[in-house]
Amino acid sequence: MKIAIDITILHIAQAGIFYYHYNLVRALLDRPSPHQFLLLDYHPIHGGWTNPPEMTNLTAPHAEVRQVKGLRHRKLSRLWFMQRPLLWPLAKGVDRVLLHPWSKLAERVMQHQLHKHLDGVALFHASSVVPYALPHAKNVTTIYDLTPLLFPEHHTMQTRDLYRRFFRFAQTEADAVIVISEATKRDVITHLDLEPERVHVVHAGVDPRFHPLDRTTVAQALAPLELQPQRYILHVGTIEPRKNLVRLIEAYHRLRQEVSPPAPQLVLAGALGWMSKEVFRRVKALGLEDDVRFVGRVEGAVLPALYNGARLFAYPSLYEGFGMPVLEAMACGTPVVTSNVSSLPEVAGDACLLVDPTDIRQITQAMARLLEDGALRDRLRQKGLARAAQFRWDRAATKALQVYDDLLAG
Repeated sequence: MKIAIDITILHIAQAGIFYYHYNLVRALLDRPSPHQFLLLDYHPIHGGWTNPPEMTNLTAPHAEVRQVKGLRHRKLSRLWFMQRPLLWPLAKGVDRVLLHPWSKLAERVMQHQLHKHLDGVALFHASSVVPYALPHAKNVTTIYDLTPLLFPEHHTMQTRDLYRRFFRFAQTEADAVIVISEATKRDVITHLDLEPERVHVVHAGVDPRFHPLDRTTVAQALAPLELQPQRYILHVGTIEPRKNLVRLIEAYHRLRQEVSPPAPQLVLAGALGWMSKEVFRRVKALGLEDDVRFVGRVEGAVLPALYNGARLFAYPSLYEGFGMPVLEAMACGTPVVTSNVSSLPEVAGDACLLVDPTDIRQITQAMARLLEDGALRDRLRQKGLARAAQFRWDRAATKALQVYDDLLAG
């Protein structure tokens, strides 16, 4: 059978969604399989401006990458010669008038191009950026979480609209929906009213690069960031409201007042996201400019060392479809404080300290326990390593292939 998988999303996605989709595809290609894989890259979605280096690794004797051209949705206001005070408002007005007909035309062209290039495909695994159902084939898609639906205040209007259309596609067009945790499965069944038999859990795995490192290696990798091993508390994730960073900063402020010697620095690693200014305002209001470090997005080669060097990892997120950073921290042997909501207890098991993410006192107390109790840190380190070892990409590929095979057999 020929199976097509959309990889266009790898040009758009960041952080956990990118690594989940990439590693699952890579694991599928690494397995011996009777199927032929067609990896679809719909060029107009990203315009060829970004080309993740990982894309070069998506090769196998039984796989083909196919770039499909089509009509890109262009805006007059984005042209350089329209960026003038008198012309730009006019260009924006023209864009508003043309938005609907241009979008409809671009969608028609996409449908025509995909139908042509996917001829002979028995199953198509679509994504949120290419929500297309192939006629006369089985159709699958992946839902990572329902944050645009459950936390609309944390997303732009455009993002909410895009995901409403995608969720409707999953409801009406997909023969099977893959989700990344049992918690997300419950949410999808409850809020999208999908039949349980259509929803399949395929947990993420942990990348082999996340493992314990020796102190010298860690120190050398951290030197360019001016960090020292065991001298900081770490959070990894996009700087956005859902990550609950304002409460984490307030908890850290209390922590510095309550523990002796003073708590180490709080290091926040991750790209700036939607509505991130409040985080910086809170740091300034609490006088923590010298104690909270923003290091931005950290290169993949340095990230394992950053986890290894942390005295503890704090991740009190309000909602996660899976919570990849928790798994990565455990795999590096770093003790973790995380939330007792959504998928996070499912990933953490009994290997982390769980807290109510809305309770600043609980977050403070959990971090204080890990700073002051070396025996507890050691126990969670060992439990975390064992827990992380249960999440493997080869197992994820086996489960995804089972979903494909069951649909094809049916």
